[in-house]
Amino acid sequence: MIRPRRSRCLVLGLAMVGVLGVSLPSDSVTTSAVAAQRPFVVFDATLYKNKPSFSGYPIRPIKLLYESRLFPKGQPHDALPPEGTVRSVAKELRGAPEGVVIDIERWPLKGDPKIVKENVGKILAILSWIKAEAPDLQLGAYGTVPLPDYWRAIRGPGNKDFQAWQQDNDRLDEMAARLNALYPTLYTYYPDRQGWVQYAVAQLTEAKRKANGKPVYAFLWPQYHDSNKKLRLQPVEPEYWELQLNTVSQHADGVVIWGGWGEKGPESWNEEAPWWEITKRFLGRMASNQPGRPRDLTVQ
Repeated sequence: MIRPRRSRCLVLGLAMVGVLGVSLPSDSVTTSAVAAQRPFVVFDATLYKNKPSFSGYPIRPIKLLYESRLFPKGQPHDALPPEGTVRSVAKELRGAPEGVVIDIERWPLKGDPKIVKENVGKILAILSWIKAEAPDLQLGAYGTVPLPDYWRAIRGPGNKDFQAWQQDNDRLDEMAARLNALYPTLYTYYPDRQGWVQYAVAQLTEAKRKANGKPVYAFLWPQYHDSNKKLRLQPVEPEYWELQLNTVSQHADGVVIWGGWGEKGPESWNEEAPWWEITKRFLGRMASNQPGRPRDLTVQ
């Protein structure tokens, strides 16, 4: 989700046993009940040109710190950003009313345990510099805990690959402990809606396991991820988008909506875009149902 590369990021919480055939871990009802106690929050992290203020909608702004704000051009990918730069940015963020999410994607967080440990240490250093200058800032890290891993996540708790994924997430505990909220990414890779629901529920359940009671806010993007060569950057179908919003509202504390970065930079806002029409309907339902959550999860 590094902004100049627009390929990776977005920021807009009843169990689904028996719905869509999804099998959940045994603690999913408990974690869903905890999520339901918090008001569901919708964050705007979109980059559209000429977008409205959203003053008439229950949408909050959220700040993303992209790599371009922290790292000088041409700096080696394995090097830390200048401490002075990070501290200077943090000073600008003092008193920010909403959360701040760092988006650093250059350092792998799975694979060689030694490299993972080094990269976690780098992120911890950046978090400490920010906190030193803005101690009250509510910090998160995009798509880090749990690791986004579609194929391992959908295999289920009894599968060795799923368990290996959890072990990889356990190696990030020190970082998770320093974050005020977790921000898993649930972007759309495939048109398989049931597969996406399985992935989303697994990711959010795992996020709850690692959050230890802290909020979990899921990133969504109303376009297909650009790793899908056939569907890249095409709009997610309206019914599919509604299913995604509803699923997240059932299993997380909020959603961060990202998008609006195209091939040539920021795209123009479209008030009549189908995803926005669906989102407005979702917002109206959420406003009338709080603290309850939508119940009409179905695959179209």
